Amino acid sequence: MNSEEQIRFLRQDEMAAAVALADSVFRTDGRASMGASLPKVFSCSLLQAVGCFSDGVLVSFAGFVPSVVQIGGARISVYSYGAVCTHPTYRGRGHARAILEFAKQQAERAGASLLLVSGELPLYIKAGCCLFGTTGTYRLLSGHLADLASSRSSDLVCREASSADWFRLHQLAAARPVGFEQSLWDIADLMKAEALASIRRLRHRTFIAERSGVPVAFCVFALKPKEYADRSIALASVNAIGGGFAIEWAGEDKAVVSLLLHVMEKEAVQQLEAVIPWQEKSLARLLEPAFLGTGKNQGTVYVLNAKRLFEQLGPYWTGQGVSPGLLPTVRAVEDRMFELSVGERLLPVLNRQQLVSLLFDSEGEEDRSSYEWKRAAGACFPLPFPYTKGLNFI
Repeated sequence: MNSEEQIRFLRQDEMAAAVALADSVFRTDGRASMGASLPKVFSCSLLQAVGCFSDGVLVSFAGFVPSVVQIGGARISVYSYGAVCTHPTYRGRGHARAILEFAKQQAERAGASLLLVSGELPLYIKAGCCLFGTTGTYRLLSGHLADLASSRSSDLVCREASSADWFRLHQLAAARPVGFEQSLWDIADLMKAEALASIRRLRHRTFIAERSGVPVAFCVFALKPKEYADRSIALASVNAIGGGFAIEWAGEDKAVVSLLLHVMEKEAVQQLEAVIPWQEKSLARLLEPAFLGTGKNQGTVYVLNAKRLFEQLGPYWTGQGVSPGLLPTVRAVEDRMFELSVGERLLPVLNRQQLVSLLFDSEGEEDRSSYEWKRAAGACFPLPFPYTKGLNFI
């Protein structure tokens, strides 16, 4: 970057230029505008979008969205970072790196604990972002309908949601022990935005499961648009997925499975995919016949302030039965190194990736059994965390 270039938050009157830049990079093929599919990124209320300007012209951009993640009784302040794009003429000049550093500084200043980055590029890894979490991918095919018959509830009525269901959807979403905090308005806006679905030219459709008229689960799906159902020629990207995927859900596990199967049967969907975070063990067991493999959460995470994160996690840990005197604490001892303690026990010094693995990864526990921190803090880790490629994806 040179002296004539500036990185800062965008003003309200500059959002249209940001949408145009993002569309010129990501949406040149007729798909919905990024302004419509990522409304929080280009929000004139939040005004958190970051841009690099050269001679007053926006040449590079990144979405930067604050939110709160609920983990039990804890509320974790996070920023999501994505939709990064640079005008072709200005690529290779370090703008993306500079914007990321600006975002990290601003997120720390705002009091966030985590930065969720929608990407795994070497740029992010070199900047201290880490792969994190453990998920399972499940692919339901028509052949699984019989295998999963015992996993569904037989006393449910499954139907497509209507405009009269907002209170029901919000009630179910708010009851989740782990997830992004979403107001009723947030849910409506994010469902309409179709952030993920629009990438693959799919559309959101939401279904509800009811027992005796009482809603017990919902699921948001990305499915082939209805207008393609009667057409012999569909878009290549729609054919490529061969069906659809579950974006987000809430409620009873068996009811969620019932919704998955209902959509496959009633909507003639050839296959459905769902990525389930490690803590949803009951749902994963029900879908075991459709298990495809394990993976990580989407993107990477940067721990902005470990001490603040542990303080924000306090209510979750106490809710898990950890006594106040045994709550984990952490301090940075040198660049990208952390010292943890539980009560009077001092645990091994961890680097940034080891800290992230301790916090979020559920796999490989057998390899950690000899570690002192595993014995001392096993009730505290790993943390349940929502899959970041849901409605709140940017």
